[in-house]
Amino acid sequence: MAITYIPKVGDILECDFGNFKIIEQGYDERNYDGRIPNEMIKRRMVMVINPKVGGGCHLVVPISSTKNIASINNGTHVEITSDYFRVTNFYDKRERWAKCEALQLVSKYRLFKMIDNGERFEQKLPREMVELVQRGIIAAVNAKSLLK
Repeated sequence: MAITYIPKVGDILECDFGNFKIIEQGYDERNYDGRIPNEMIKRRMVMVINPKVGGGCHLVVPISSTKNIASINNGTHVEITSDYFRVTNFYDKRERWAKCEALQLVSKYRLFKMIDNGERFEQKLPREMVELVQRGIIAAVNAKSLLK
């Protein structure tokens, strides 16, 4: 069940980004009614960046367990240690990265509370981690000159 409340900045939720429509011979490049390669796909963890955009939409940053050295070096992937995440029947204990260059505006109908063995639970990153991700977003939009 999708969330029915306004989340807070730093909340960790799951987002269903959907999937590509596959036609017999592969992806139909003329179909724009859904996700297309190389847009974000699947259901994955996200961190809420701005829950009050309006129109029932929220700004989120996807969280990935795939390490990308170039993105880490340019500041657009922010490491989030495994200590911040609850181990569930789906998510194991591992380092993760906020993919700041993949900032997305999504409908609240794509967002779900985290779940483990049928139990929904809340997860939130501390303010200092949120600030690091916000700095990563600034780097991703090429606005580092705005930082002191």
